Amino acid sequence: MTPFSCIRGAVAAAALTICACASAQAPLTKLVGEYNLASSATVPASTWGYAKGRISVKQLDERHLLIALSCEWKREPKAVCGDYFYAQQRDDGLYLQDMNTFAMRVYFDPASRKLTIISRGADAKQSVRHDVFAATTAPLTDPALVRRMKRELSNADSKENRRVFGPYTKWAYQENRIEFQRQDLTAP
Repeated sequence: MTPFSCIRGAVAAAALTICACASAQAPLTKLVGEYNLASSATVPASTWGYAKGRISVKQLDERHLLIALSCEWKREPKAVCGDYFYAQQRDDGLYLQDMNTFAMRVYFDPASRKLTIISRGADAKQSVRHDVFAATTAPLTDPALVRRMKRELSNADSKENRRVFGPYTKWAYQENRIEFQRQDLTAP
């Protein structure tokens, strides 16, 4: 093997590594954006769903996302409704934090830019809620959702939460992968 072929092999390996890293990061950036509630339904049917909602997904660094939810319950419009989650890009996918996500699954369809959250209830009927959020570029103007979004973003950045739980970069992200739906392979 000549020195030139060794160099050429090293350059090819480096190029493959760069391509692999870029494709591993792709799911992270595809999810970033704003999403409005398109539908919220439960099985069996109940009022344990959202009347309106908004999700904001922000990229925090090259490996982490913040997913903030502001919402309004069908049953109790004035009740507290919101949450936030962190997600981490790993070699084998994009994962939600392991804390407080055991009863939910998240799916993302890159083609339609729809985010689906399926949640198991703790009620006697063991109901399951199916919430679909569609991407939007419209600004958030609903006063209740704006106020609740500010609260969730503030909670996510809380010094007290960092003190108690540590920084999100040190959390476990292993149990709950955000599933990216396969794009239609028959489309032109």
